[in-house]
Amino acid sequence: MTFEPSLTRRSTLRATTAVTGAACALALVGCSPSAADIKKKGKTAADIPTGGTPHQVGKLADLPVGTTAAATAGDVEVMLFRADEETVLAYTDICTHAGCKVAPHGEDFKCPCHSTVFKGSDGTVVSGPAKEALPRFAAAIDGEWITVSV
Repeated sequence: MTFEPSLTRRSTLRATTAVTGAACALALVGCSPSAADIKKKGKTAADIPTGGTPHQVGKLADLPVGTTAAATAGDVEVMLFRADEETVLAYTDICTHAGCKVAPHGEDFKCPCHSTVFKGSDGTVVSGPAKEALPRFAAAIDGEWITVSV
């Protein structure tokens, strides 16, 4: 006499629950933000223009010496650092490591994807996996305005 296990309602319910749980987990993974979602769409550090048209990006009084800020020059997002009373520096907001958007972080800029920190005063890497400094844009002080050429 051979024994054949019968398919019980309990075993069917367990298998169905396991498959449904796995499918839900995979669906949720697809909804979570990834590094690709944070990246600036359509541009890479190599695509950053040089020279170009100057755009007023903000008032000088809104950027105290030694601080950083985000701004938009035309349709290009940039990071600003006010070095002293007469100097403002502008950088791309694209991390040189994986192309994610960097953000102001005190006197520096920080990438949320892999925690690279770039020095506001010269764009060089302070810590993290990036190997190259942030590319710069031409920036100037024009009266009470900060201008960035893109």
